[in-house]
Amino acid sequence: MKGKWLTIAIVGSLLVGSNAFASIARQAVFGNQPVLTTPGSGIVVNSVNGSLWYDDDYNVFYNPSYINDNKNYVTVNKGLEGGFFKGEFENFAYGIYLNRGAGTANANAPDANYGMSGLVSPGVQSRTAFIGATGTALNTQRPIDFFIGGDTGIKWGFHVAWAYNRNQNVATQPNFGDAEVTNRYWHFDLGAQVMGLEPFIGATLFSKYQNNAANAANQNLDEFTAGFRYKYEGWSPYFVFHKYREAGLPASSATQVQARTNYWGFGVGHDTKVADGVHVMKHIGVFMTSTEDDAGAAVGTVTADQNKDFKDTIIPMNVTIEGEATSWLTLRAGVGYDLFNNRKYAQSNRTTGNTTSINDKNVSQTGTATFRVGSTLKFGKLNVDSAFGNGAAAAAGTSTAATNLDSTAVGFDSQLFGLLSASYHW
Repeated sequence: MKGKWLTIAIVGSLLVGSNAFASIARQAVFGNQPVLTTPGSGIVVNSVNGSLWYDDDYNVFYNPSYINDNKNYVTVNKGLEGGFFKGEFENFAYGIYLNRGAGTANANAPDANYGMSGLVSPGVQSRTAFIGATGTALNTQRPIDFFIGGDTGIKWGFHVAWAYNRNQNVATQPNFGDAEVTNRYWHFDLGAQVMGLEPFIGATLFSKYQNNAANAANQNLDEFTAGFRYKYEGWSPYFVFHKYREAGLPASSATQVQARTNYWGFGVGHDTKVADGVHVMKHIGVFMTSTEDDAGAAVGTVTADQNKDFKDTIIPMNVTIEGEATSWLTLRAGVGYDLFNNRKYAQSNRTTGNTTSINDKNVSQTGTATFRVGSTLKFGKLNVDSAFGNGAAAAAGTSTAATNLDSTAVGFDSQLFGLLSASYHW
């Protein structure tokens, strides 16, 4: 009976609904920008790691100048990652973050969507499309992020992400004394804040998988990101451009395979205070991608050529509410919905063996439709953020496996929290 009344109290509190919290759980409830996964090589591309239309401490991963606004705290996201950010001499700050997106025991692969929140884990994944079916797989692991920032009239920040892996005991060639497989990742970000304008720029450089055995594979990753947010009263318009290129030379092959994506996005968010401690945030954007993927389907199959060259156009909409139900409890809910999600193939062969190209065909994509709920429990300086989740993706309405946030089931049991994090501020 107590559990039933507590459920009623929490649901009722949602109806009356501070942006002072930050976690993967909060990002998952509110939503982020669209994520593209190519059907050929399987690369995963987003705009930035964080939100472009609402404030959140996690935004420091694309604009490190935010470290000046959000410092002197330590955070842990259960089963995933954690770190700390500390201020020094009033005008400077630094931070270290461990295992971002990698999960416990590095369970999640790098360069993959994680946290059910539009985030992409840092690192290089040795994909079969680039190193070949016989290539020795070796992903980067245990990523680490370093931050430094200051307020010297202009708020600025610099971020470096690094991940590495090495195997000198190559199983396929145990007698080859110099055989070694390595994989390394370097990413750099620079951001600033001046008079409401918040520009940022980032690049992935020197990132490469390499096998030095004879006729072995190699793979490299290059990225460039640039954009800005502008804050005016409750409005936050933004623009972002992300260029992604991944290429590889498969084992015993003389032909390089590449996947290239250009990603543009612009939109606007608006934060409305509807009551004391209650905020409603709205967002609409337009995102376009252009992809050329050498690892698309081979000629002679039903989908020949169509996955090699295509363009996506997405118009996402988000509406969220966040409010202080009590002095110790904040509740939030978020709706994410794609008003338009279309893919245009440059060429398609609809029939096996058809050698005549069919050009410029449009296909509506499944897109996003999420309705999520979360909370923050406050114990003095300790905040515990959650996203309510219960249900496997394959049977979201009935399963009790806590693997996603879109189940219709709810209950006060071991599956209540799909994501959980704790942050301590001082």
